Amino acid sequence: MEVQVKRNGVDTIKLPLNAAKYSNKVMAEHGLSFSYGNVASLGLRVGDTFTYKGEEYTLNQIEDFKKMSRFVSSFDFVFEGSRHTLANLFLVHLGARKFSFSGTAEEWLHLFVDCANSKTSGWSIGEFEDLGRVTVEFDSTYILDALTMVAQAFKAEWGIKGKVISLKKTVGTPRALTFEYGKGKGLYSLTRKSLQDKKIVTRAYARGGDKNLPEGTFNYFTIPGYVEKNTDIFGIREGEFIDEEIYPKRTGTVTTVGQIDKKLFSISDSSIDFDLNGQKIEGETAYIVFKSGLLEGNQFEITSYNASTKTIRFKANDEGNDNWFPTETVHAEIGDKYTLIGIRMPQSYIDAAAAELTTKRQEYLDSNSVPRVVYELEIDYIQLKRLNTNLDAGDIVRLKDTEKGIDAEIRITEVSYPAVYPDVIENGMSFDAVIGNEVTYTLFEKIQNDIKEQKEVVTQYNKQSWERDRRNIQALTEFRSKVFDPDGNLENAMQQAIAGWFGTESMYYDLGGVLMTVNVGGDPNSFAMTAGRLIHKVFKIEGLGNIWNLTAFSQSGLTPTQGYYLAAKCSKTALTGEWFLSSEQIPTEGEAGYWHFNFGYLSTVIEGERSFHPTKGFTLISGGYIETDVITAYLINVNRLFAQVVTVGSNGFVNAGISGLADNGNQSQRFWAGATEEDRYNAPFQVLDDGSMKALKGIIGAFNVMENAIYFGPPNDTNANLYFTPRSLYYRTNMVDEAGSTAVKSKKELIVNVTPTSQVAMQIGTQSQNTDPGTRAPNIALALRAYGAPNSDDNIALRISEGNIQVDGDLCQDTVIQVLAWKEEASDFRTLRLTYKKGLLVNRFWES
Repeated sequence: MEVQVKRNGVDTIKLPLNAAKYSNKVMAEHGLSFSYGNVASLGLRVGDTFTYKGEEYTLNQIEDFKKMSRFVSSFDFVFEGSRHTLANLFLVHLGARKFSFSGTAEEWLHLFVDCANSKTSGWSIGEFEDLGRVTVEFDSTYILDALTMVAQAFKAEWGIKGKVISLKKTVGTPRALTFEYGKGKGLYSLTRKSLQDKKIVTRAYARGGDKNLPEGTFNYFTIPGYVEKNTDIFGIREGEFIDEEIYPKRTGTVTTVGQIDKKLFSISDSSIDFDLNGQKIEGETAYIVFKSGLLEGNQFEITSYNASTKTIRFKANDEGNDNWFPTETVHAEIGDKYTLIGIRMPQSYIDAAAAELTTKRQEYLDSNSVPRVVYELEIDYIQLKRLNTNLDAGDIVRLKDTEKGIDAEIRITEVSYPAVYPDVIENGMSFDAVIGNEVTYTLFEKIQNDIKEQKEVVTQYNKQSWERDRRNIQALTEFRSKVFDPDGNLENAMQQAIAGWFGTESMYYDLGGVLMTVNVGGDPNSFAMTAGRLIHKVFKIEGLGNIWNLTAFSQSGLTPTQGYYLAAKCSKTALTGEWFLSSEQIPTEGEAGYWHFNFGYLSTVIEGERSFHPTKGFTLISGGYIETDVITAYLINVNRLFAQVVTVGSNGFVNAGISGLADNGNQSQRFWAGATEEDRYNAPFQVLDDGSMKALKGIIGAFNVMENAIYFGPPNDTNANLYFTPRSLYYRTNMVDEAGSTAVKSKKELIVNVTPTSQVAMQIGTQSQNTDPGTRAPNIALALRAYGAPNSDDNIALRISEGNIQVDGDLCQDTVIQVLAWKEEASDFRTLRLTYKKGLLVNRFWES
């Protein structure tokens, strides 16, 4: 049997199907792989096609070959199914490759099919289900990758048969077939494999999002307690269901729209069932977030709500240069969906969110409370031939194994068999299938999707940024064509690829509490590592875990001209390990009973010092994304930077930073200086999420801040001075002469001291100097005036409830002071007359 290869519709060579193997996997690869020897090149080219069982297959990569001898070569290549065509086509919407789209399963399928047909032909919509509505953002994403992203957002699956695309909760076709051991029962062998990245959970908690939180709730929405299942079998194994999209919320529909001016818009919703004015959260800003329409993905600050008309007014967003969004032409429309954040929802919505989270928590527990496995089957192909049937990925069959207690309807997720089957049956044939109740993704697919997945992305662009991006792309295109190797050593000075992956599985680990010292004490031949932990993300010891405790390590007397490899030598039987420095390369499995997890390379002594370059971790470069652990650069120039914590410092010492962590509610720290990250809440300078600030010194306007005082001007200066502490206040002004006058200079002082040892609670003094003869400049220390009451007796300028009044000074002649004072014997206020002669009290008289 052969298939006819075509090139641009013209027949070329024929390929024998007995050299091919068919394979198909749910939401993954699909094609025929060929492997055979030939005496000469086949002359295949990328883009060649053939038809197999009614579907077109395409060669998307040039064949691999191995020279066996002078005359014979071995060729390996794959013709892929139609779905792989979508892996080469960008998803485009309204002419843009970077966009956000929201839709139902049907609307998403229309987007995918319309885009595919605009570049190729023959694509159509298959089956779909009501999966709700999701929003996903793309940035130069291929259609096949976008299809997977959308399926994951729906928690669903896509299926492609020929060029028909479906989007359903589970892709599968029920088949009336049962497989079990025994003659004529269709099963040769059964292999069970555990999914290593699926943890058993017997006690489940739940957590929702951090918006619209009920009063008394901190950090995130949750439900109390936990639920358990199978703890009697597997013990307590805790896990947590997390869905940040579950929180008290209401999705409304716009019934009328309006515009007040260029900066203020409104919408009404006749179905709003509560007064928004009574639901505001103190210290938070309320926003309206549009879920569909021209404003989809954008949020706007709410300025007011009219409960009688159910109208929400909101501010336009300032895009700079007096440009505002929305506009007169791009605005909300009737029928648009929206939600509200930054408010406290009524109890009914809180209860609904709690019910949803409760249901999801139980589903999570039910799915994870048993070991997660897949089965690999070797099926009796003669039995399939006898039944005149075939199997494909997505089919649902019944599997029975009495010994293992298996009797269930399980889906086939992957099949592979010789391409000549069922037309030709030969000895040695193998029909293989993988079955399980879930689709597993490769590590690369997971990382791709993790990178691209963004929750609640609000992105706005203006014309200036579009023009800047367009200029940058044109400049980069020009640059690519001009790159050359001035030394003439590189075959390809400019490299271009779709994605790059750097690192191996043994390098996927983190270190906890480990510090390295190179050139210990200034000696380049001394090296040290502290004790700590190695947390591996792939390797583990079954039943023990994946965190090894490493002992401290130091070594001196290194050879200056020798470089060294540093690895963590970890036991395969116990969670213990040690640092290992070697001049030889040691593979991960290079020593029996241990894993050597390579950490990096210690250089030879160069100009009196050694340098260390780490090799742990991995780096993925895909399109416009880079995922890695550490980026070291002289200058990082970005338009936007998103990070949980940004720290600054030098020589390994961190002394300032910016934090986006919500680790203490509205008291969470946002800026700090003068402390390490670990000690940032004790830093001398802090700014918290609610806007409060702590500073032990500095200048605010014209005021100087000290650790325990605030003052204006230098201390003890003869000019204007204000100085106060928690226990005292000192105020003094020295008024200079006004222009053109030499009449009076005055000095005013106010001292308030509340220390326990104070003898004078308040001291007020004035000093005047007459510099203009013939004028009178009174020197008044204290002038009090009380007026405005209907009864003059109620105008009291000075009231003394306790103590005597003392008048000092030789200049005081005959003086009478009358005050209202507290008379202890009468338990009431009475008038007290005090007579002074030359500063001495000579008479003290209480009036009746």
